[in-house]
Amino acid sequence: MGWVQLPYDCVGMLRKAPVSEHFLWSWLILVPWAVNDSKPWVDGTELIERPNMDDDAQRDFVLSKMREILDDRYAESGVANEADEFLRRLSGGE
Repeated sequence: MGWVQLPYDCVGMLRKAPVSEHFLWSWLILVPWAVNDSKPWVDGTELIERPNMDDDAQRDFVLSKMREILDDRYAESGVANEADEFLRRLSGGE
């Protein structure tokens, strides 16, 4: 379990827990540039009911869901540009 770099200057953490004969993956995505009127994280779960899917394939599947969530929320809203601008201001590169 560790942090992974995600699109839109976000980072995420995911973990897996056995549930009966399946695996429950949970994740937390930190959105460091979120403003006060939005929550600075995205969390969720995914139950993997494919017993033959190996750990790497499960992890890749969950990461793709996390990326899809970020794309759905931020890709067309212009937030990606706002995040870049925020980081540029923080680094003093106005």
